[in-house]
Amino acid sequence: MRTLYQFPISHYCEKTRWHLDHKGLAFNVDDLFPGLHRLQSRPMAGIDTLPILRDGAKVIGDSSAIALYLEAQYPDHPLLPDDAEQRAAILALEERFDRMGVHVRRWLYGQIRDWRTVMVAMLKPYRPLFGLRDAMKPVLQRGVLRLYGVTPPRVERSRVELLEGLALIEELTGNDPARYLVGDRLSLADIAAAALYAPIFTPAGTPWAEISGHDGQTQRFLDELHARPAGQWIMRRYAEDRARR
Repeated sequence: MRTLYQFPISHYCEKTRWHLDHKGLAFNVDDLFPGLHRLQSRPMAGIDTLPILRDGAKVIGDSSAIALYLEAQYPDHPLLPDDAEQRAAILALEERFDRMGVHVRRWLYGQIRDWRTVMVAMLKPYRPLFGLRDAMKPVLQRGVLRLYGVTPPRVERSRVELLEGLALIEELTGNDPARYLVGDRLSLADIAAAALYAPIFTPAGTPWAEISGHDGQTQRFLDELHARPAGQWIMRRYAEDRARR
């Protein structure tokens, strides 16, 4: 049986959940506690990040490595084409949008003024453990801001980067939300772009749909992003292609 070690709120973990669901592969989830997760992730995969997938005796860390493993081991419902040129383009875009996820996360955390709903979304899968879960909230908040470099100059740089990524989606699709980034079917590039931007667009059924705590100026900016062809594209990918088996 497969086990996905994850943070439910992580958009990188969402990327892997989407891959597994698209291929119709059954899996259990093990929600590791932020910070303490390293006690398991390091011995398992030698990394400090999640997701990690255990597939029988095989352990794979990192969402992009997991994606390539799943393509190689489970070729049904492929997310990479046989055409060499398209394949190379998809892998390059997957890598680019994978990096974009860092900017999406940093910018979004930089907008939060009231962290209560963020902490609820981050910690609700875990049992209270004699008050430890709630006692960890301020520690986690400070840790998130430090770990992800949430400072005003870096947040502004991330805003510029995420806008460039949305412009790339619009360029590749010709502003048509029905089109895919490469070719005429869903690929690893589409999943990377949609999943890693999802915390900004909060599609229904995702862990970010109930997060609030930013100000009116941020909400107006988010409304503008939703109205863009790229925003419509991301919502359409979730509506039409995010099958949960």
